[in-house]
Amino acid sequence: MIILHVFLAVASLVLSTINFISPGAKKSVVSYGLATGTLASGVVLIVVNNASVLRTCLTGLVFFGVVSIMNQAASRKLTKSSNL
Repeated sequence: MIILHVFLAVASLVLSTINFISPGAKKSVVSYGLATGTLASGVVLIVVNNASVLRTCLTGLVFFGVVSIMNQAASRKLTKSSNL
């Protein structure tokens, strides 16, 4: 489960970075899906391993925030480019 969680997190971060550089609607949807999967697997890991909720949740929220900000910026770029 940890390997899946790390894979989802890395894939989400890489795709959101690519999407930020070269925006695309499908990339945004997939990136949000990967981020949501990371969040869900993180919750499962907290429950199964009795991990420190405060530290783990803070890290997860920062990660999800960064990915969301990059995807929102990409979405705005995509909207601006389609309005030209």
